[in-house]
This record gives sequence, structure tokens and C-alpha cells, in this order.
Amino acid sequence: MTARRDKLVKVRFSQEEFSLLETLRRTTGSESRAVFIRRRALEPEIGTQAIADLVGQVGVTLNIQDVSRQKLDHLALLLGELTLELRRVKKS
Repeated sequence: MTARRDKLVKVRFSQEEFSLLETLRRTTGSESRAVFIRRRALEPEIGTQAIADLVGQVGVTLNIQDVSRQKLDHLALLLGELTLELRRVKKS
């Protein structure tokens, strides 16, 4: 049985942050912002498969010929996630 979700959290994003959030959400194939944010916040331990997925996403981004500033920001975010995941795995 799923617990009732009765707590509401309001978060403000800048336009740039919101754009990055939407790009990440679409990249992962998440059906909604709420599901994406909930999974990222509450299920952070994603292991070595996440490292492979992140490396793949970085490669895809780098293969795009016309890389916009927004895509470079997205790439920087992915590399940051990769770094954090590598540190978690190294500590294990």
C-alpha cells in the first residue's frame, strides 16, 4: 500500500535551473517533474550502473555538433553527478 502524500514542498527555480531540470527529466524519460524530483531526492544510491549511464549521456552530449550554452551547462551537471557517484563507489 502506498503512503498518502499530504506534505507539500514549494521550491522556486530560476529560468536556467528550470530549463536544466526539464532537460534532465526528459533525458531520463521521467513522466513528470514530481516523479523525477522525488526519485532523485529519495533514491540517491544508484550505484555503478549510474556511472555507466552518466558516461553515456556525457558522450552523447559531446557528440552533438552544435553545443549550446544550455547543453554545456547540462554536461557540467552530468559530470558533477558522475564525480559524486565515483566518490560514493570509491568509499564503499
